[in-house]
Amino acid sequence: MERIHMPSDLVIQLFKLYESKGQSFYYKQLFQRDDEVMARNTLETDINSIAYYLDLNLTSARIKLLSDAKKEYVTKNKEETLLYNIKEALALIQSIGDTFEMTSNEVKDLSITLFRNYKDIRLKTNPRAKIPKLAKDFEDFSTDEQLQRLIKEFNSVKKTGKYEVIQLITNFYIDFIKLDLFTEKNDVLALILVYTMLSKEFKVCRYESFFEKLLPKKAQFETAFIQASFNWIEGFSQTEALSRVFISVMHEMHEDVKIKAHEYEFERKMNKADSIENTILKGPHVFSKSEIRDQHPYASDATINRTLISMKERGVIRPLGNGRSAKWQRLASKQEKFTPTQLNIFNEE
Repeated sequence: MERIHMPSDLVIQLFKLYESKGQSFYYKQLFQRDDEVMARNTLETDINSIAYYLDLNLTSARIKLLSDAKKEYVTKNKEETLLYNIKEALALIQSIGDTFEMTSNEVKDLSITLFRNYKDIRLKTNPRAKIPKLAKDFEDFSTDEQLQRLIKEFNSVKKTGKYEVIQLITNFYIDFIKLDLFTEKNDVLALILVYTMLSKEFKVCRYESFFEKLLPKKAQFETAFIQASFNWIEGFSQTEALSRVFISVMHEMHEDVKIKAHEYEFERKMNKADSIENTILKGPHVFSKSEIRDQHPYASDATINRTLISMKERGVIRPLGNGRSAKWQRLASKQEKFTPTQLNIFNEE
């Protein structure tokens, strides 16, 4: 770690990131009322995004269905089984929050969760392994012992507080994959471990999707990994480009949560029905209930339905068909005057 040089522009990005991180307690208090809903929405976006990131052979419609955090389903093939297991793992990671402690047992338990009923993936057998007392080189240890030593070193260095945590996580990611400890899918396991560690350090992961931000950077991320792999065996891995990707992802997440917080605070001060009506009056001429729900994720179905019925009775909108997927048409002009009212806590859900 001592040899890693951090350019000044990267230092500035980190300063900005940690300044944004300081808002975490504010967000926790602000979103308290809808915390579980927001966490569930984040989980669904993460599942949807990671399915595309891993290039799973699934249709978009199937990915959307499998991403629903509230639905149970029977998997039809190995790809769906893997996605189901990832959803289970991410839900667990989200629930334990900052109580997670990195240990070799946690990593092995995670591998079991991720690959259950998918493939028999386990720690490799090292044919040259010796008992620890006789091992002279790292390669002489069993893969289980190598994993323990890697994690012990990570925790030890992190505890000193001498190095920035994203830099540490980046180096752990490279080491874990290059050591190739498991029979398959070391890259998938390493990526979930990175998410787990970042979730512990940055509470924003509860309110914004990490994998949604990483997805468009996949090509950049893969190139950075190849670059970091050069000279790894000699101990001179160049991890700067990979760290930049993680820092960029975390920065974007904080920026988006800042916008989300602003919108949430505004909507909180309004009657939710008025806020929904405002969206309809200013939105597309034809719309669906699901589109309204996407824009107002913290409003209940009952509130949305009441608003639609009220606007229909006033002749402002009319339905275009029947059923859950039916569209609605706005009859009133987009410029119709809208006057928001203050929240009435006795009538609002």
